[in-house]
Amino acid sequence: MDILQASNYPLPSQSALQLQYVGKHLNDLPTPIPVIDRAVAKRNCNAMLDVCKALGVGFRAHVKSHKTVELAKLQVGHDGPADFIVSTLNEAESLLPFLIESQAAGRQCSVLYGVPIPQSAVPRLLRLAKKLKPGTISVLIDNIDALLQLQEQANAVEDAPTIGVFIKIDTGYHRAGIEVGSNQLPRLVQSAIGSSRQVFKGFYTHYGHSYAGSSEDDAAAGLLAELHGLQAATNHVPQSFKGRVELSVGATPTATAAQNMLQSSGPKVAKFKGLLEGLLEKYKVELHAGVYPLLDLQQVATHARPPDGPSKLGFEPLSKSNIGLKVLVEVSSVYTERAKPEALISAGSLALGREPCKSYPGWGIVASDLGNSKHTVYDESGDKTGWIVGRISQEHGILAWEGKKQGDYQLAVGTKVLIWPNHACVAGAGFGWYLIVDSEQDPCRVVDVWVRGRGW
Repeated sequence: MDILQASNYPLPSQSALQLQYVGKHLNDLPTPIPVIDRAVAKRNCNAMLDVCKALGVGFRAHVKSHKTVELAKLQVGHDGPADFIVSTLNEAESLLPFLIESQAAGRQCSVLYGVPIPQSAVPRLLRLAKKLKPGTISVLIDNIDALLQLQEQANAVEDAPTIGVFIKIDTGYHRAGIEVGSNQLPRLVQSAIGSSRQVFKGFYTHYGHSYAGSSEDDAAAGLLAELHGLQAATNHVPQSFKGRVELSVGATPTATAAQNMLQSSGPKVAKFKGLLEGLLEKYKVELHAGVYPLLDLQQVATHARPPDGPSKLGFEPLSKSNIGLKVLVEVSSVYTERAKPEALISAGSLALGREPCKSYPGWGIVASDLGNSKHTVYDESGDKTGWIVGRISQEHGILAWEGKKQGDYQLAVGTKVLIWPNHACVAGAGFGWYLIVDSEQDPCRVVDVWVRGRGW
C-alpha cells in the first residue's frame, strides 16, 4: 500500500486554483468560501514563536486547525526547530516533503501523533517513520495495553523504525490521558522506558477545558495546572533514565496566556516564572497550540489575553481584529417585515460549523459588509448591535439584526459579507482550499490559494 494514502483523497491543483482566483476581488467570487488574512495569521504565528524564545521553551505547532503546509511553515518560522502535532496521518504525510527537505538542510524536525493512536494506523505510521530520521515520529500513549500492542506490531516489522513515545497525562480535561495518581502510571512509564523499539520522550497534556475560561487569570491558572501536573508525572521516571525528559503543555488559551507572562506582573506571573525556571533546569519544556494563527470567536470569548494594546514582540491582542479566518457568504434573500430584520445567506452548518459560543447567542458574527464601508459590527461585550448568524440549517443560515432598527441594518440581495466563525477548525473542514488575502496590501484582493489536506 502506498505510504501516502492522501492519494485516496485527491486534492485540486494549487496552480490551477491560483490561476482561477489570484488577483480577483472578493466581491466577484462565488460563495461560500473561507478567507485567511495572511498578515494577521503571520503576526499571530510570530508572536507565539517570540514568546517561546523569550521564555526559553520550545514550541510544537498543531496543524489540525488549517491542514495546510503553507500555514504550518509560518507556525515554525524560517529557522530553529520545526516540531509539529497532527491529528491524522494524512496531515503528517502532507508535511513529509517539507520534513525531508528540512532534515536534509540540518534542521531539527519532529511530528507527534497527537491522540492515542488506533492500532490499525500503526503500520502506516511505521512506513511514514521510515522516510525520516529515527525518532522523528512520536506517538501518545495513555494505556499499557496500547503500548504493548504498539511494541508487538513494531517487533513484527523487519528493520522497524525508531518511534518516540510521550505519555499523555490527564490534567482535568478527561478526554484522553492517564491521571498522575493512577496506580497504572508507574508501570506505563517503566514499560515505555524499557522498550527496545520505542524511545521514551516525556509527558504531554492538553488543557482543552481552558476554552471554558473567561479571564487572563483562568488561562494563567490552566497553564500552571498543566506544568504542575507534568512535574508530578516526572516523579515516576527513574533516576537511571539517561535522556532529558520533555514536558509538553498547552491549548491555545493556555499557550497564548504565556504572552501575558512577558507583559504583566503579579503573583501568578511570579509563580509561573519560578516554576518554569525550576523545570527548565531539569527538563525540556515546550508549549503546543493549534488554532492560535487563525483564532475565532470561541478563543476571543476566553479573554485569555487583553483585547487591546499595541502589537509588539511576543504579544498580540486577543480581539476580533486578530481573527485570521472569515467565511465569505452571500445574501440570497431579505426579510425586513419580520419582528427583527433578517436575511438568508448561502452558508449553514456545513460551512460555519454548529458549535455555539458562550459570549453571544449566534453561530457567527458579520465582520464586514463588502457593500458598506460603515458597517456596524456586533459587539458582544458592548451595545450588542449588528448582524449575527442567528439560525443555521445545513446549507443555509439566517442573519439576524440585533439592536435597534436604525443605522445600517439593511442588507440587499447579492451583498457579500464576511463572517467570523465560532470555531475556525470546524468552519474550514467543509472546504478544499482557502483563499488568501493580505490586509497589509488589500484585504479584499486574493493573493494566493492554500489547499487543505483531506481524509485521515
